[in-house]
Amino acid sequence: MIGDVIGDVIDDLEATWRARHSARAFLPEPLEPAVLRRIFDVAQHAPSWCNIQPWRVVVTSPPTTAPLATALQDAARAGRVNPELPFPAEYPEPYGKQRVACGVALYRAMGIARDDRAGRYAAWLRNYALFDAPHAAVVTCDRRLGPYAYVDVGVWLGYVLTAAAALGVATCPMASMAALPDTLRTHLPIGAHDIILFGLVLGRADPAAAANAGRTTREPVETNVTFV
Repeated sequence: MIGDVIGDVIDDLEATWRARHSARAFLPEPLEPAVLRRIFDVAQHAPSWCNIQPWRVVVTSPPTTAPLATALQDAARAGRVNPELPFPAEYPEPYGKQRVACGVALYRAMGIARDDRAGRYAAWLRNYALFDAPHAAVVTCDRRLGPYAYVDVGVWLGYVLTAAAALGVATCPMASMAALPDTLRTHLPIGAHDIILFGLVLGRADPAAAANAGRTTREPVETNVTFV
C-alpha cells in the first residue's frame, strides 16, 4: 500500500513536470500574496551544498513591476547588454540544434516568419516587457561562493517551477533579464557581492495569447544519461 501511495506521488510529479511550460504572455492581475509567498517558501526546502542556501531573490509586485519593465525595455533598445555571468559565445552541437528548434517552435506559434525582422525584434523586446507579468523575480548568488553554488541555485529553481506549476501559476525563467544588470541594480535592492544569474516572471498565463501555444520537445533519456 505504501508503494501505491509513493507511485501516485511520482505520477503526480511527472504529470506536473510534463504539463509545465514557459509562458510568454500573462494576464495583468497579481497573484494572491499567500500564493506568491508559498511558492518561494516551499522552494526553501531545496538541497544545497552544506545547506548554505545560496539563492537570493528580489520579487516584484504591482506597481513596482511595470516601471521595471519600462526601464528594461529602454535599456534593451539602447543596447546596454552586459551580463555579469557571460552568456555562451557559441552553442556547439547538439545544443545549437536544440536552441534553434526552441526558437522555431515559439516563432511558429506566434506566426512570425523567418525573414520577418520587425516581428522578431518585437518578440525579442517582449522579454524586457516581462511578457506583461505582474511579478518578476531577480535571482542572484554571492559571487564569492563560485560556480558550485550556482548549481545549488539551479536545483532551487526546479523547486520553484514545480511549486508554481502545482499551484496553477505560470512561470518563465529568463536569462534575458540578467543581460541588463545595471538597470536591475538601479531599481532593485541587489547586494554588492551578489552576481545576477537570471530572472523569472510569474502570474496567470493569458490563454488567448498565441505565444503560449508554443511547446518544446525533450530528447529521450538515453541522450543525456548513460546507464552502466
